[in-house]
Amino acid sequence: MSQDGHDKKGAAENGVGTPVANLRSQIWSRWPTGLTALAVIVLAWVGVYLLWNGIIFVFAR
Repeated sequence: MSQDGHDKKGAAENGVGTPVANLRSQIWSRWPTGLTALAVIVLAWVGVYLLWNGIIFVFAR
């Protein structure tokens, strides 16, 4: 039994993970994490740009 109270029998007994773990690893292996991180950064910068322009628009005379 592991420290969090869960048994890890599935992968330990037969060397193969559970179907849920295998599915999860297949789904995440398809996502290129570098491109995903870059997309998040770009979206954050676009959000900051739009927010800043909105503040300037509101307080401009």
